[in-house]
Amino acid sequence: MKSWRLRPSRSVLADLSLVGICVIWGTSFAIVKSVVGDTNPATFIAARFALAAALLGLIAGRRLRKLDRQLWKAGFVLAVPLMLGFLTQTYGLQGTTASKAGFITGMHVVFTPFLERKVLKNRIMPYQTTGVGVAVAGLGLLMLDRLSPPTYGDLLVLACAFCFAVHIILLARYSPTMDGLLLSFTQMAWAAVFSVLAAGSDVVQILQFDKDLVLSVAYLGATGTALAYLVQTTAQKYTPPTRAALILQTEPVFASIFARLWLGERFSMQQAIGAILILAGILLCQAGDIRRSREV
Repeated sequence: MKSWRLRPSRSVLADLSLVGICVIWGTSFAIVKSVVGDTNPATFIAARFALAAALLGLIAGRRLRKLDRQLWKAGFVLAVPLMLGFLTQTYGLQGTTASKAGFITGMHVVFTPFLERKVLKNRIMPYQTTGVGVAVAGLGLLMLDRLSPPTYGDLLVLACAFCFAVHIILLARYSPTMDGLLLSFTQMAWAAVFSVLAAGSDVVQILQFDKDLVLSVAYLGATGTALAYLVQTTAQKYTPPTRAALILQTEPVFASIFARLWLGERFSMQQAIGAILILAGILLCQAGDIRRSREV
């Protein structure tokens, strides 16, 4: 079982970097909602992952010579839930609002601790359970702001949340012992291949992308995919999966903010209270981990 009792300064830096990528991911919901339209979501995702893989390959440069079977195998395993998460989320955005999709995506915080205990055999500490409970209560306030039956889009995004939880757990298994940059590259490369296969003949739509789609792919491919998953892969060397999942709960907060600014979706007082509870759960879990590290 991996020990997460690391120096607080390194752990805090990793946590802050995860918050940073959540800001970037928060913009993606409104962008995808506004530009994808009639384009096959798999085609859009294929372009996004292909660009991310190319950028990471350029950054890696000669380090690509160190790629071995283990890195390609780990990248393959990680790319499966990653690609499925993006597909279900992007298809789901066609049937729900950007802000609501951000909230439902945050449900990965519910799945992660149970997967961590099942897969990694890590004990879930009482303060982590409390932190998750507080964050889930906040998520409930966000999701149930206006009671209505779930749409097909809601259910697809819920499936996305489970896929992302699986991805977090698998990262916790592979990232501590592997080169973060090369592992990120293999993830993106495999995800691009899977997305192209999912798009099928519709992949030729890439040649018909208008200016808005090209700019969106460029932004999300460079920052929301290449940079973000490089940061996450590296950060999870120093952040336990349950706390990582809680920190990633800030994504729906940022998603709702950008959805309101760009799409005019409302952010109510109840949703604001929910956001505060999510942040409280994150801080509670982080404080508990730092306290444990000081007791060692």
